[in-house]
Amino acid sequence: MVQVTRPSSLTPSTRTRATPEAPVPAKAAQGINAVVEGDSFTASPPAAMQRSNALAQANALRLPIPWPGKGEADKIGWIQKAYPPAKDSTAEFTKLNQAVRAGKDVLPAEAKDCVYLAVGGLLSEAAPKQLYFDRNLDALEAQGLQVGRVPVDTDMGVENNAAIVRQAVLDAAKDGKQVVLIGHSKGGLDSAAALAMYPELQEHVRALVTLQSPYGGSPMAQDLLDNPLVRYGVGGAIEALGGSIQAGEDLTYDSRKAFLARHPMPPGIPTVCMASTTSNPTSPLFAAEGYMQQRYGVKSDGLVLPQDAFIPGSKSVTLSGLDHLDATGTTLNPFKPYQPEDLTLSLVAMALNMPKER
Repeated sequence: MVQVTRPSSLTPSTRTRATPEAPVPAKAAQGINAVVEGDSFTASPPAAMQRSNALAQANALRLPIPWPGKGEADKIGWIQKAYPPAKDSTAEFTKLNQAVRAGKDVLPAEAKDCVYLAVGGLLSEAAPKQLYFDRNLDALEAQGLQVGRVPVDTDMGVENNAAIVRQAVLDAAKDGKQVVLIGHSKGGLDSAAALAMYPELQEHVRALVTLQSPYGGSPMAQDLLDNPLVRYGVGGAIEALGGSIQAGEDLTYDSRKAFLARHPMPPGIPTVCMASTTSNPTSPLFAAEGYMQQRYGVKSDGLVLPQDAFIPGSKSVTLSGLDHLDATGTTLNPFKPYQPEDLTLSLVAMALNMPKER
């Protein structure tokens, strides 16, 4: 039987701290965690000027590359045209996020009646648990809430992992509690697929929160798979380790279109989707972000575009200054405008403030 796992297990935390500890709490008021507009670092004027100069120098090194063909240009954002649009709720998030950083409790009373399950993204099994999703879960656990990780096979396809999510939800709901699924990247697709493929989960799932998930697909996925060195080199390595190239193929536009035609997201489950963009030259994904900016003229978090990240009918949140690793990882980005702890509490509060349709 699939078990929901976490080092501290599915038991309420005995810690009494009211809010998660920020890595540099003394500087919160000075801009380390400040809400900003645009892809700017939130620092004092001298630091901001240094960042601006560094970014300008980095952009100056980006030479125009005549990419062959138009690639996936015609498919970007297709989901926003084919389905009811998401509702931009970034302003609501901003208000909640400011309250969280001020030390206020933004979670509704029913939060204690839920179990919070994290679903990791593609290949995230390779990351140490202390560096991936741990701070997000710590934020919830610090509020005395039950948390866990769904043990998906992160190098397997969406349908395979949807079955694992299903069992994890049923296991977590045995005591009568509702489940809140929190999926990062492909983990958001696995979570949504479980809800779409297994109608019996609807009575047990209170809400779904996705972080930087390519619900409509990603141009990067198809572009990489079109490269024979990637398809046969990396794909072969994944399969040699027991995984499947299907995990990557499931992120392409064509695959997502076909899957959603068969398994549309069911109505009635409160859903909040967060996407982000960045132009941070210190990001390990800066080259990937630059590739999509040059070839397609779009901003991204390095792997996913906001145009593709929102589930139809959901509340959407678009943030600046976060790459694809920043929302759930312990990264070296000193300019990160949002921390995983605050981000998680704010998004979960948004989801729980939405009524669940019966």
